Amino acid sequence: MFKKENGDWKKYRELPNSIEIDFHFEQSYGRKNEWKEPYCNRMYEIYEKALEALKKAYEEQRDYVIFTHGHSTSRRGKTTARSQIRSLMRSKESTPYIIKNESIQHYSVFVAAIRKK
Repeated sequence: MFKKENGDWKKYRELPNSIEIDFHFEQSYGRKNEWKEPYCNRMYEIYEKALEALKKAYEEQRDYVIFTHGHSTSRRGKTTARSQIRSLMRSKESTPYIIKNESIQHYSVFVAAIRKK
């Protein structure tokens, strides 16, 4: 479904007409007890913010959205920013906005190729 690539993810910043959305710190910023929202709520917000970013990029006629989510070191099945982004990209909700076979799944970022209006 997606292209799978490795290497230095910063090379994607050179893609034309792209924007970068950073979710890497959403899951790790601050100390555990400093969060005001429960973890599940924060993970839901990541999904929703990413979907809104896709919609906005589609409306602005962007070519790519680069989602930086970090690489997960958690155990299998744990919800992380990375798993939320990947789940959204596989979902039917993203289909109107992205070209799945041109999007890139990298271990620490996801590059969504945006459909044209």
